[in-house]
This record gives sequence, structure tokens and C-alpha cells, in this order.
Amino acid sequence: MNAKQVHKFVLSYLEATQCQILEKSPNHVIVKLSPEADRHLTNRPYYWSFVDRTGAEPETMTFSWQFATAEGEEDSAQTAQPQMGGTSASAYGIVAGGAAQQPPPLFPQAGPRILREDVYFGSGRLAQIFDSVREGGRCITLFEEPPRGRLDPFSSNPYTAWLGVNFKVGYECDMKREELYGWGISLATGNIDERFFEKLRERRLTAKLPSNVHLLRNGLSLRKGMTQLEHALERRIKTADFGWAVEADERRMDEMKRIEAYYEPMISRAATDEQAEALRTRFRQREAEIDWQYRPRVTLSVMNCGIFHLPGID
Repeated sequence: MNAKQVHKFVLSYLEATQCQILEKSPNHVIVKLSPEADRHLTNRPYYWSFVDRTGAEPETMTFSWQFATAEGEEDSAQTAQPQMGGTSASAYGIVAGGAAQQPPPLFPQAGPRILREDVYFGSGRLAQIFDSVREGGRCITLFEEPPRGRLDPFSSNPYTAWLGVNFKVGYECDMKREELYGWGISLATGNIDERFFEKLRERRLTAKLPSNVHLLRNGLSLRKGMTQLEHALERRIKTADFGWAVEADERRMDEMKRIEAYYEPMISRAATDEQAEALRTRFRQREAEIDWQYRPRVTLSVMNCGIFHLPGID
């Protein structure tokens, strides 16, 4: 991501979380976080537990986030400050017109504390925002926007609810391989689409229910729909080639024989029972480590999911 993309993404996040943007330019933004964003980004669990217990009015933090600019380009958010001890006319309140300005107060009124940070791709703050978006977007509800100017304003179009789930399947041993599956199931008919998320890329989606639309009644509950998707994916996984698992188990057995040949003579030659027991303990620990490292296994996890209301009866 370049600086322009980072800037656009951060502003979208701030607007989505209803933060108060105090000032912005192509190179910076000064923002007072909303309670939702403050909880995710400021790492203040004790403060927010106090607010939740007492019901006190939360005081969120204010940041000035500077985005990377082109080389040699000055940040428009920064303003020139007079040098301390300078002897220019403006330092004494004398301006070109001859009128004198009041000198700045010795003790200016304290304002909100603004923390300045550089936000760029790879920065810790941007990684926090990514994590917040990932956590907040794990479950969503969206509607397809109907084509503009083609619908009868007095008609109502039926929409079917689809449960879309992004699964991650991991094939793990001493090596690891992952596969992603973006499947969807119609909650009206139970039809499963294995290319569901690929088709969603071609559609315009919105979080608001469009006008002249009615939602069809679901024939499946969310729990039953998820169960059917999991069973269908399990059947797909069982048809895969598991030659890698056989090879991994052979490597596991070879490693077990190797450490057994190493520890057994040492245990038999131990001078005392205590030394022999200590060696047996180390042997069992090493066996458990090798078993965990080499034993083949398949893991299934849900990355994110959503309810997508699409036109038609499918």
C-alpha cells in the first residue's frame, strides 16, 4: 500500500467507527477517537473496565496521524515555529503595517493532548487498525444494490438470504499448507455455491436495505446452514490426496527410532536410579515434541462470514 491508499483506508475506518475528525489534509489527519475505536486502538483495558463499572462519561484520546509524503515534500500539517531567542520583528509583535500584536501568553491554556504518530504500511498503528477491521468484519450483513433506473417503482423484488463463509483448511505436520474456501448456502433452498465469494466480487453491496425489496422467509436456520456447509467441506477434504500424511508419519517414526537409539543406552548405563529417571523424563518429553511436530493433522477454521441478501429465489 502506498501513502495515498493508507490515507484512504484510515479515513474510511475513522468514518465507519464514527470518530470525530478535527482536521485533515492529504498528508495528515487529527482525530478524536470514538469509544469503539479507542477500545480497539489505545490498549487501555483498565480504563475501559472502570468506565463500564461506573458508567462514567468516557474521555477518548486524540491523535495526529501523519502519512508518508513524497521525498522532499513538506507536510502541510506542520507550521513554522519561531526560533527561541530570535530577534526578528515578528518576535516582538511588530508587523508590516506597524501595528503591534499581543505577545503570546506565558502559560497558554491547556488543550487536549494530541499524540503525533507516523502511519505507513508496516507501522504498528496501521497493523492495529487492520486487526480492528478484521475483528469487526468477521460477521456482516449486506444487501445487493438493485440496478438503477430499471425497476418498477411500484413493484417489490424478492431477496434470498445467503450464508457466506470463508473457511481456512490447514494440512499440518513438520510442514504446513493452507487452502481457502469461500462457500455460500442459500438459507431459503439449501443450495450450496462453491464459488460464492467469487461471484460477490461482481456485485454492488450495501449495508442498507434497498427500497422496493422484500426478504423471503428462510427455510434453514443459521446453525443448520453452517452445519451443512461444514459437512459438504468435510466431504471435499476426504477426497483429497493424503500421501503427504503417510510420508509425514514415516518421518515421525524415523525420528522416534533415532531418539530411542540415543537415549536407551544412556538410560541403561546410568550410575544411579535418579539419573536414569531424569533421562527417561527427557526421553518422554522429546517423544512428545517429535509427535507434535511430525504427526499429520487437518485443521478447519472460519476466517469470517456474513449474511448476504441477493435478488431472486435460489
